[in-house]
Amino acid sequence: MLLKKLSITLIIVVCSICSFNNVFAIEVILGGESIGIQLNYDGVMISGTYDIIVDNKTYNPSNDGYEAGELITHVNNKKIDSLDDLTNIIENNIENNQSITLTLISHEKQITRTLKYQQKNNQYSTGLYVSDGLTGIGTLTYYNPATQHFAALGHMMYDISLSSDMIIKEGSIYNSYVQSVIPSSNGNPGEKIANIDSIEIGTVFDNNNYGIYGEYTILSKDYQMISTASIDEVEKGEAYFLTVLEGDTIVQCDIEITQLKKQSSPSIKGITFKINDKKILNLTNGIIQGMSGSPIIQSDKLIGCVTHVDVSNVEYGYGLYIEWMLENDN
Repeated sequence: MLLKKLSITLIIVVCSICSFNNVFAIEVILGGESIGIQLNYDGVMISGTYDIIVDNKTYNPSNDGYEAGELITHVNNKKIDSLDDLTNIIENNIENNQSITLTLISHEKQITRTLKYQQKNNQYSTGLYVSDGLTGIGTLTYYNPATQHFAALGHMMYDISLSSDMIIKEGSIYNSYVQSVIPSSNGNPGEKIANIDSIEIGTVFDNNNYGIYGEYTILSKDYQMISTASIDEVEKGEAYFLTVLEGDTIVQCDIEITQLKKQSSPSIKGITFKINDKKILNLTNGIIQGMSGSPIIQSDKLIGCVTHVDVSNVEYGYGLYIEWMLENDN
């Protein structure tokens, strides 16, 4: 897998919480770091098409039904998992003058199509733009030293460009460095612009409605242990969350919790809060994309994480109770 330093963002979505009478009151390592996330498709996704020359005529794969969002899973019945797999198998078939049949997932259905290509000066072109993973940035919520697991985002990471509802489960996380911030405005959430480092710091094993989960391989020497709170312990009033707005420096953002839902089953928007930190507002003007997973602390306990922005009033946001995140850390 190749990772270049990219300027990317991650859309903030939302999740929820539940109370289990302090079953999930444990000691964890507090997060707040900006991370890059790479999730691997179960195949290779078509991201677009372009013109090539086939039989001395201009040809575009879209003429044969190829479209962005389709997932290539097999080439001549051989399973592929990466761009390297796709390239190597196609090259071998071209060298052996064999026809090439692709198996694809398109709109929830498995289909097959013949692949046409342009060959010139011992190089070939397929007319397909492809990628083998979904990349984004977010914020790490906690590390659990008892399990060596991490959790981040507080919501599912998904690719709206895929033509199916496939959930991508596995991947890696990397250090991320925020280069700049685009402030939010009502109706138009802002975003962090960040670079992703090439050193893997953890592997992702699950991507569900409550966040990204995995095993960490590198942990900062400077870390803070913190207790997690039950839903019943969370109160309206002062709190803060931790996030990165420049480089890799974690900063504190003061908030006021304005509404709480005492949920007994999973539901979105468990915590409603307002940013009242003037210094942070001067930089971001509210919640911005990339803050997903920022740990929320109240009374020296981890109570949840940031998950969503109120698009109509970007100074307000929503959070996931930490109990739901812990419950789904399997």
